[in-house]
Amino acid sequence: MRRELPGGDWDALGMGTLAGPDGRTYRRRATRLTRHEVEPLVESGCPVATYLPGGRVVWHDEDDAWPAWADARTALTTGDAPGAGGQSVTASRWASPAGAVAVVLAWRG
Repeated sequence: MRRELPGGDWDALGMGTLAGPDGRTYRRRATRLTRHEVEPLVESGCPVATYLPGGRVVWHDEDDAWPAWADARTALTTGDAPGAGGQSVTASRWASPAGAVAVVLAWRG
């Protein structure tokens, strides 16, 4: 399921927190993940939040998480160089105090 998150979540991401629609608060745990690190997380059912230029944060879970990752996969970078098509995406691992994990994809370009 895909859901737009409130505008305040855009600011909170920069401070290292994210309130998911599942009622959990996630904190950034690892940044600049590789494809090989992201794939198993998404395959295991982790939700994906996309952080889009212009201030949008979109939450993807259940059947919508994999397509969100698939859209970002070729543009993923662990450095500062743009990915495919001049766009770049960085991936980070976020976790709730109870151990739930989410992947945040930050689009640039």
